[in-house]
Amino acid sequence: MTKFTSFLLLAAIASFSAAAPVATTTTATEFVTVTATAPIATPTLEKTEEPLVTAAAADIYTSSIKYKGKATWFTDSYGSCGVNWDGNSEPIVALSAQMMGAQSWGHPACNKKVRIALRDNPSKTVIARVVDKCPGDQCDYGSLDLSPAAFKQLSHLDTGILNIEWNFV
Repeated sequence: MTKFTSFLLLAAIASFSAAAPVATTTTATEFVTVTATAPIATPTLEKTEEPLVTAAAADIYTSSIKYKGKATWFTDSYGSCGVNWDGNSEPIVALSAQMMGAQSWGHPACNKKVRIALRDNPSKTVIARVVDKCPGDQCDYGSLDLSPAAFKQLSHLDTGILNIEWNFV
């Protein structure tokens, strides 16, 4: 580390340590956001709540709600729900990160079954078990990532992406 960089780092630490002390506590469902505004180096604290699963979120798992999205397929054998599976023989799905949120293991969606149908051919369906979370940059809200066993019941793997409608069962 150069002397100049060390000086800047020490100056930044000194300016934050000179701020008035702030007492805060957090729980598993509370997060504290620290925001520093220039040119004053005194941080402000904003308490935000982000529950793992809210009562309203629990309603998304009813069978009466139909979701529309895209289906892709993936290969793996262990996921966010903490269970092993064989995706070549068992129809399983990864739920979108937007639907599953931050919680994984112990999430209410884990091990629930979903009925997936092709939008352009609703008679083609598969029932699969939720065992994983699909990353937010790969699955939009309402989209699912299917195991090869689930995807093949709807179409050929070379199709790659399907337009689907699905619901919890």
